[in-house]
Amino acid sequence: MTMSIRSGSVVTILLLLSGMACSAEKAGGENGALGSGLGDLTRMPDLFRGTWMTYSSFVEADAKLNVPYTAKAQKYVDAYKQKRDIPYAEDGCRSPGLPISMRTGPISFTYAPGLISIYMGTVGNTRFIRMNQKQDQTTPRYYGNSVGHFEGDTLVIETENFVPEITFQYGVGKPLPPLGTLGTAPRGGGAPGGAARGGAPGGAGSLSPIEGLSAAIWGPHGADMRMVERMRVINPDTLEVNLTVYDDTVWTKPYVTTTRNYMRSSAGQPQEWICTVSITSFDPDTNSYVDKDPEEMVKFLDKLGR
Repeated sequence: MTMSIRSGSVVTILLLLSGMACSAEKAGGENGALGSGLGDLTRMPDLFRGTWMTYSSFVEADAKLNVPYTAKAQKYVDAYKQKRDIPYAEDGCRSPGLPISMRTGPISFTYAPGLISIYMGTVGNTRFIRMNQKQDQTTPRYYGNSVGHFEGDTLVIETENFVPEITFQYGVGKPLPPLGTLGTAPRGGGAPGGAARGGAPGGAGSLSPIEGLSAAIWGPHGADMRMVERMRVINPDTLEVNLTVYDDTVWTKPYVTTTRNYMRSSAGQPQEWICTVSITSFDPDTNSYVDKDPEEMVKFLDKLGR
């Protein structure tokens, strides 16, 4: 028996198949996972409108976050010297890496099928999160190699393969006494008077950058260190971010940081940022900012008795 199909029927079948393929793409790509397809933009949480700002300190300043160190890390912590071991600005305009670059200024999200990008305004760099893909080995980077997926309304980002030079926090040490209006830029940049604790930048309850840097212990991370971020829009104008850091060369269990909220801002567009290398402090006599090299800053702090 032979079977004939009229050309009109063939066209109809092809159109139906094409429509099914297009629907699959709009619904989330070949694997159906959110963040893979062109049409997923309207189905994802609203990360992409405006910019996001956080007004918390860019370091962890809560002593309750300290977790047990490994023997190697404890030896390093015991020998740690504040003022001299703070990661001041260095030659080459190096980025401080993650997570600090996400915390020192505005961030904005963009989307393309299979890729979420995060522009970090203060450092002028962009992170790339490959969606619904397996982690693979890459050349170490300041922002690592990131893959993401959605768990319900939560964007989960796992990042590995960091360069050794990122500004890496071990925990919370004994902070230096308050410095008032004095501030420094973290390694790789940052606005003077920067992030605040309990208020807007530079406002009441603010933590100057040098106070934030001095409140922490900084050191080298292990080659297999990884970070897991969980981001969730908890209301139209608030993005909640939780971060856990895994490094068994530093801690005996994962380091879970404070929960940070980012507030949505509709003011302005992402701005170009140009790096300059300096340690910036405020001079109240001239009502202006002046630059100091690290050795001058240490001498200045010694003179103040800090």
